[in-house]
Amino acid sequence: MHRVALLALLVGCSEYEVYEKEYNELFVQVVEERRSDVLFVVDDSASMSEEQALLAANFSAFLAVMESADADWQLGVTTTDITTSTSGLLRGGIFSPTSPDLLVAVASAVAVGSAGSRDEAGLEAAAQAVDGRNAGFVRVDSDLHVVVFSDEDDGSVGDVGTFVEAYTRASGTGLAQVHGVVGDLPAGCASGSSAAGPGSRYVEAIALTEGWRESICTADYSELLGRVGLSAVGLPETFHLLAVPQPDTLRVWVDDIEMYAREVDGYTYDAGANAIVFHGRAVPRPGMEVGITYEVASGA
Repeated sequence: MHRVALLALLVGCSEYEVYEKEYNELFVQVVEERRSDVLFVVDDSASMSEEQALLAANFSAFLAVMESADADWQLGVTTTDITTSTSGLLRGGIFSPTSPDLLVAVASAVAVGSAGSRDEAGLEAAAQAVDGRNAGFVRVDSDLHVVVFSDEDDGSVGDVGTFVEAYTRASGTGLAQVHGVVGDLPAGCASGSSAAGPGSRYVEAIALTEGWRESICTADYSELLGRVGLSAVGLPETFHLLAVPQPDTLRVWVDDIEMYAREVDGYTYDAGANAIVFHGRAVPRPGMEVGITYEVASGA
């Protein structure tokens, strides 16, 4: 009788839940199979010399991500100048993982010079570059990524949405993203001896396609370049947790190496997504194991 009564008591207390106080989660980094065509549109006006040099110096961050994922990708470079007979054409042709001396070749291509038109039209230049004039660049089964570097806003004629639609139509999969290293909103920015106007139209295109954005006045473009690479190859940087953690108890390992909680080459906790987000060189490469331990937040 006592045992039956105890059972009845336990059943009657079903509003109480039992949970593990400490969670240990394990992930294995995988790559989503994806083909990508990546177009860099670089401002070649007179005020861009320093920014071009910084882009070339940081470009290894992009290539490191692409090469580590063993992905199928192509890369092209054009300028924001649409006033010449070479408007929209790729500088140096189409680059791929098999291109010889890849980093040197791409660094040369992005050094577009400073003799271009002062009326920068990056969105139009990108639309021209993917309209078929560069045979073999936009493939029928590939995503398209457009990456703009400019210290002035876009001066193309037409609505921003119209250009985004053109990129989407050109993409073999119907997936197109715009990313940018442009001037800050609302008033632009300044650093050292250079300054940039607000890149409002570029920011609008980035927002419409959920791309990545960085200030052109920053001293390091590697974070943005790495993020674009991750988007292009399908290498996840975000790992969602099963339970809500007490943030100060979070510990994260990648292949048994404990990672730093920081925004540069480390990880951060995104409370809105309840996820660990890796940054820069800390993003796990294919096949790496991600271990996360934490205590569940009080009341979760």
